[in-house]
Amino acid sequence: MNIAIVGAGITGISTALEFARDGHQVTVYEQMNATAEEASFAPGGWLSPFAAQSLATSGTGMPLKALLRGANLLQAPGMLGSPNWRWMRQWKKNEKLALKQDSQQPCAALHALGGYSASLRWQDCEDTDMAAERKSGSLVLLRSPQEVEFWNSQLPLLQAQGVNCKLLNAPQAQALEPGLGQEISWLNALHFPDGESINPRLWAHYLRLQAQEIGVAFRTGTSIQKISSQPMGLEVAGQLHPFDTLVLCTGASHQLTESLGLRLPLMPIWGYSVTAPVRDPLQAPRAAIMDWAQQATISRMGQRIRITAGLEMGSHAGAAHHNPTLQRMYRLLNDWFPGGAHLSSPQVQVWRGSRGYLPDGLPAVGNSGHPNIWLNIAHGSHGASLAAGCARAVADMAQHQTPAIDMQAFSPLRF
Repeated sequence: MNIAIVGAGITGISTALEFARDGHQVTVYEQMNATAEEASFAPGGWLSPFAAQSLATSGTGMPLKALLRGANLLQAPGMLGSPNWRWMRQWKKNEKLALKQDSQQPCAALHALGGYSASLRWQDCEDTDMAAERKSGSLVLLRSPQEVEFWNSQLPLLQAQGVNCKLLNAPQAQALEPGLGQEISWLNALHFPDGESINPRLWAHYLRLQAQEIGVAFRTGTSIQKISSQPMGLEVAGQLHPFDTLVLCTGASHQLTESLGLRLPLMPIWGYSVTAPVRDPLQAPRAAIMDWAQQATISRMGQRIRITAGLEMGSHAGAAHHNPTLQRMYRLLNDWFPGGAHLSSPQVQVWRGSRGYLPDGLPAVGNSGHPNIWLNIAHGSHGASLAAGCARAVADMAQHQTPAIDMQAFSPLRF
């Protein structure tokens, strides 16, 4: 088949690679001038666990009420009836339903997809550490008795889903991360031995090289004006390019899905990262940690440290940076790893990017409702975690094969 992939982030590149491995002719279209320039450019690279991430799935992780109440954790301006209000109302409805029914189905589906992705992620990669600045193990640091109590209630559920995790005391966690600050007050840490962190952009470029080696063509700096279902193809600069199959991997962008008549409740939510050179390796993180109360992650990426935080709804690409969020991030990095990062270096990079979320926290992976047009979008903060599994699943479905895991929970037609 002749296949077009729209979007060259880590999801789009992974999808192209899977189709090419199956022997198809694949072309990737990207509106930016290079690959991995938007949501995949500088996110945290935290691959697991899903339940710890902001807005992971409805009914798990930090409740929406707590995110709204916490200082600078979630900015969601909007009056009654606004798009932000409507989206949060849908999220709260799903959250209450999950808690009322004690339903772990969305979370279980997400963990199954995450496990499947992990089993595929490093295929055909000879040196994963070098290719992705990969680090093993992750810690979720808990500051209060209430947080410890919450996670004690979550541990049996996670373990029932096959997640390897346990609660550590402060000295045990300090042994894993010796650079943790001695003056900051915290009680316990959740340890995920199988957790991983990577440099997403570096990994995306490595996958792109793999894809190009087996014939995938990349068309960067190319805007898609229209998707045509009859005849099948993409309209670029007024010319229709015919294809047998189209896969949209456009993340938080909804223009093309809306042009197909799909009204998915897709919300772009913006966040920040600050990346700084390592000042002292002995005082820097070895792998990845999360400050649960502040919903911030700190990851080691080779000779750099990256902190990510912030959730902004209803914003846009040209909006000014939210300085209180950035100041909180600098303060957290200094608190948790004092002296570890060289924050005054001219090489410090501040990035702001958006991720697409649906109001149940799950991605949309499957048929669009139009023959031979498929979606692989709305991965939220799980893009790097789920890319391999979603790519393989959508490639199987497009070829009328049954995916290795049940993908019903992720159907774009569930809304």
